[in-house]
Amino acid sequence: MNSGEQLCLACGMCCDGSLFDNVRLQPEESAEDLKRLGMPVKLSRAKLPVAFLRQPCRALGEDCACAIYSQRPAQCRSFECGVFKEAQSGAISYEEAHRLVKQGRRKADKVRKLLVATGETDEALSLGARFRRVQRWVQRGEVDAEAGASFAALGLAMHKLDLFAHEKFYTEEDA
Repeated sequence: MNSGEQLCLACGMCCDGSLFDNVRLQPEESAEDLKRLGMPVKLSRAKLPVAFLRQPCRALGEDCACAIYSQRPAQCRSFECGVFKEAQSGAISYEEAHRLVKQGRRKADKVRKLLVATGETDEALSLGARFRRVQRWVQRGEVDAEAGASFAALGLAMHKLDLFAHEKFYTEEDA
């Protein structure tokens, strides 16, 4: 296993719902093939429906390996995060890349902990989707004082994760 593969297997944030809410399928990709692999393909409600997979991805294993790697969607095949690209190019060392991954994972784990503190426990949704759900609860006054106080810390933690992701993980091609 090369250093790049080791880095990806230490991270998994592009698949675990920390960085993305979903993976869009290309028109030429077969939703039926993915469904046969056990993937829950959804269709948007747009005038021209788009097929997508919600994050976190069901194919992501405990070891951050993809169970459908050879049949993964094009968006998954083409994505290379900024940390990976910088390590591959030699702009940063793999040691530094692993440090950045650990930092990102800590930020995502803090968001997960605060989501639970607000009462949001649906781990089948991305962090962004879970945060927006709690935000709607707060706006409608559907949370108690303790959850409301946790929401302030959650908002800050989510903001810090987003800033870090934009600075370190996303690239110009992802915009």
